[in-house]
Amino acid sequence: MRTMIRSTLSWHLAALICLACLAPVAAIEQVTVKQAGLTRILKGKILVEAEDGGVLLLTQDGRLWPLPKEEILSRSSDAKLFQPLTKAEFNKQLLAGLPQGFKIHQTKHYSIAYNTSLGYAQWVGALYERLYSAFYVYWPSKGAELKEPEFPLAAIVFDTRASYEQYARTELGASTATIMGYYSLPTNMVTMYDLTGQEESQARISRILSQPNAERNVATIVHEATHQLAFNSGLQQRFTDTPFWVSEGLAVYFETPDLDNAKGWKKIGAVNRYNLINFKKYLRNREPGALSKLLSDDKRFRDPATQADAYAEAWALNYYLINTHGETYAKYLKVLSAQTPLVMQEPAARQEQFLKLFGKSLEELENDFLKYMRSVE
Repeated sequence: MRTMIRSTLSWHLAALICLACLAPVAAIEQVTVKQAGLTRILKGKILVEAEDGGVLLLTQDGRLWPLPKEEILSRSSDAKLFQPLTKAEFNKQLLAGLPQGFKIHQTKHYSIAYNTSLGYAQWVGALYERLYSAFYVYWPSKGAELKEPEFPLAAIVFDTRASYEQYARTELGASTATIMGYYSLPTNMVTMYDLTGQEESQARISRILSQPNAERNVATIVHEATHQLAFNSGLQQRFTDTPFWVSEGLAVYFETPDLDNAKGWKKIGAVNRYNLINFKKYLRNREPGALSKLLSDDKRFRDPATQADAYAEAWALNYYLINTHGETYAKYLKVLSAQTPLVMQEPAARQEQFLKLFGKSLEELENDFLKYMRSVE
């Protein structure tokens, strides 16, 4: 099971920022903080500031730091304007934070930090670039306005699962053992490991695509890269109250592999057979009012007993909405992206916001949704 994008984020600032306002200042702010007994100096711009002094800080590498007041020792402003790191600066910093032996494979839009074979890093980079191109063609056709990423897009590829788990445990905790790769909201990076076991030669990629678990492996790589693109293109905004069914369902919508293609993935929006099968199984015992729960809260995604059904229904709802109400769906994403980071909505407000845009009653929309999905093969 792939990671949920908020699993790495502590929402301890949610209540703190409820009365916050977006800070328009673009000057560099220097914030000295003490976390877990360690003191560090962070430089960036304040995106959100709470009335009590807590802040959401964006540093020049694209990382977001939710900082409660009690962690902040001092603050001072710099006359310099905020500027993201250049690719060279970013790559140098990225390598400095990784174990020895890592190198950078640079593509047009991505910095792939790897200590596996160059061939595998090149395959990941090519897959990402194919997704990037398709993503930036697809959404404008639906009426969405995208921006170029402000910060370098990065992925870390470890040579073994063991080294990946050791690194990822700080963010994922006990979930690390069940997650093959993840996009981190705070760091803005994707982390994964070499799924081939470091086999050599070009035959390696063919070997990946012929393995029994190839479909899920490719899906995971594309899924997490879709999260990263969504949050860097302006389609979504990090740390806003974006429902899981939107973020996860959208990523599943994009992830569908094409194992007949040399790179394992070809296009956006193909029927996701894996989740279609799960959704049709789920329909046999689907409870009345399930759509209301999906729209209102994220509990089903956090419970291992209901997680697979939640992902399947999230994919199905996204598939239905994008294919039947594409422009309205793009408007809905814009509304979600415009929300203030770290401000959480009440469940009823989430549902009301959705229904207001789509102009249907919950019962009417659910009937149309189920009728449409029963016809998908």
